[in-house]
Amino acid sequence: MQAMAMDRRCGDFPAEGAACSAPTRAPVLVMGVGNLLRQDDGFGFAVLEELEGRGIPEGVELLDAGTSAIDLMDCFGGRERLIVLDAVRGGREPGTLYRFSPEDVEAERLPMNSLHQVGLLETLKLGELVDCKPRSTVVIGVQPAETGLGIGLTDRVRAAVEKAADLVMEEIEVYLSATETGGREGREAKKHPVETIPA
Repeated sequence: MQAMAMDRRCGDFPAEGAACSAPTRAPVLVMGVGNLLRQDDGFGFAVLEELEGRGIPEGVELLDAGTSAIDLMDCFGGRERLIVLDAVRGGREPGTLYRFSPEDVEAERLPMNSLHQVGLLETLKLGELVDCKPRSTVVIGVQPAETGLGIGLTDRVRAAVEKAADLVMEEIEVYLSATETGGREGREAKKHPVETIPA
């Protein structure tokens, strides 16, 4: 495994009418969404740092998206799997982890919201129009305790970072192992039920 440096840019937005698929890109994109200046909203970045410290396989890119996913829509082109890390208000105890798909949110299978969730869903829908949507997307979120101004995660959310990184690695390993064996799972999303992992 080799660590890959986190970046905040994936290139220019595609020209009008142009597809933005990029076959040379890493097929798996792990994207952290959030604001480091709002305590637990910096969860995504903390998980990216944990993953970078562990080292990730080839074919995986880490991206700190900040708070505006729509500005990075062209980063989704040519991806087989997008894994989003975010603070998510699902009504459980702080530090609780959630794993779900954008389709689960649209179908109202779970009563949760995120500071950035609406923007992400709109970006994915817009991406369909210009061929910039990843083949599959999964969100791994944490129930925040505090998202007011302040630097650093609260204790319960910080304690969930390592487990969240484990979940990301599971997603990556499922994709890569299936790709190696030529299985359909390598190109389609792993179908989880909406999952809640207690704090």
